Amino acid sequence: MKSIQAGLVLLGSGFLSFNASAEPLTAAQVEQVKQNVLTYMSAWNILEEGERVSHLERATNPGFRYQDPTTAGFLVNDAQNVSNWISGFQGQMRDFGLWPFDATLVSNVEIHGSVESTNIRFNWHISALGGAVTVAEGVDYGTASNLKLDSITGFFGPLSPLCRSPQWQAGSTYVRDNQVTFKGAIYKASWWTQDSPEQDAQAWVKLTDCSVAP
Repeated sequence: MKSIQAGLVLLGSGFLSFNASAEPLTAAQVEQVKQNVLTYMSAWNILEEGERVSHLERATNPGFRYQDPTTAGFLVNDAQNVSNWISGFQGQMRDFGLWPFDATLVSNVEIHGSVESTNIRFNWHISALGGAVTVAEGVDYGTASNLKLDSITGFFGPLSPLCRSPQWQAGSTYVRDNQVTFKGAIYKASWWTQDSPEQDAQAWVKLTDCSVAP
């Protein structure tokens, strides 16, 4: 965690430094950069490879780089390779039972600099099972030129799913498709019940293990 925090401080310092003599971005240019960030984020939710690559190519410059300093300096570049990595991540989510998932922006996109050299920062959140589990969340830093993304530096790290469904409560009534957290897992009700997943395993379907504490 300390290394992540140190990286954030260093990147944060770089984020605030840009060429003050360059012409600042106009409101319309800031909006275009923001739209490209949103297009990049949407690519994480796209299953079809051709469509995903097309989204990435619309939002990024040739040679676009995605890197994660928390994963042994992980680095991939260009839209096709980044798309391949996203596809692999989607496969992991299926294997873990965390499907479908949703990658969303959860903050304003901070944008500073000029057309030639733009700095970006935004927070993201990946959830699964209709928001029942938080898969990962963090802050990304990026650079752009000519209003398109040149790089994204993310702090992803190991996955540590957090339970987000309400805790099962004794005496409460649950109906089909209600989801609860019970002893470090998410369960979905198969029909009307007041029993816990432990008391009546037939009434509940276990969806995934997760942690109740960050």
